[in-house]
Amino acid sequence: MHLTDEQYRGVMRKGWNLTPPLYDQLWIPVLRAYSTGCVERASIRPGDRVLDVATGPGTAALIAAERVGPGGSVLGTDISDRFIEVASTAAAGHANLRFARHPMEALALADSSFDAATCVLGLMFAAPISSALNEIARVLVAGGRFAACVWGRREACGFRDFFPILGRYLQTEVCPLFFALGVPGAFAQSLERAGLVDAREERTAATLKWRDPDEACAAIFDGEPGALPFSMFSEPMRRAVRDEYVSSLEPYRRGTGFEVEAEFVYGTARKPRA
Repeated sequence: MHLTDEQYRGVMRKGWNLTPPLYDQLWIPVLRAYSTGCVERASIRPGDRVLDVATGPGTAALIAAERVGPGGSVLGTDISDRFIEVASTAAAGHANLRFARHPMEALALADSSFDAATCVLGLMFAAPISSALNEIARVLVAGGRFAACVWGRREACGFRDFFPILGRYLQTEVCPLFFALGVPGAFAQSLERAGLVDAREERTAATLKWRDPDEACAAIFDGEPGALPFSMFSEPMRRAVRDEYVSSLEPYRRGTGFEVEAEFVYGTARKPRA
């Protein structure tokens, strides 16, 4: 089975709409660190107009809103209606921050309308990635800065077996390009193909800590877009998928829990000045 880009985005939207409660619990600590990293690398400063793409619960957008102050503004966009609701609630009281639903591959926003843009662990899910980067480049002003973070090399991410395991039960290949930007040099090349300059990559190692098998499975099967197909499985099939995934994590077991290695890659660039 092969999905068109439009069908894929529909699956992503439905999947992400299922995830906010557990995403907040299990992924926000990771998001916060890399959101701060992206905001810093985009050199966001007072008075800037900032776009946070694939904002999820709005973690990076909230950090950016503090940086730009009352003279600046931040817009967070996401494909998920539920995440926009969650982020808007969290932003109550921030007059310089708002959220709106836009797929990152087709931002209904004016050309050259933002001084800086960020995207934290979201570009992996774009279809295609080139469209998302082209849109981000389009809405940046001349000289505008961009910073994003993505998953690193497949072999450096201990949770990687989730995708082939899920794919076997779905009888289809599950998004084999999720790690594409993690290949050394790939992120910088993609930024340059979108017309951005001074593209750089920066790799960082991380450890994802889950207290027990239930939490490890919840993070992946209930807190990521795979929640949609997983929710459609029968209970025996869900147990089989969970058991197989937990077995794949055995090298990272520490007592009753897991400390799973991961790699993330920052990519930074700017739009050329006219």
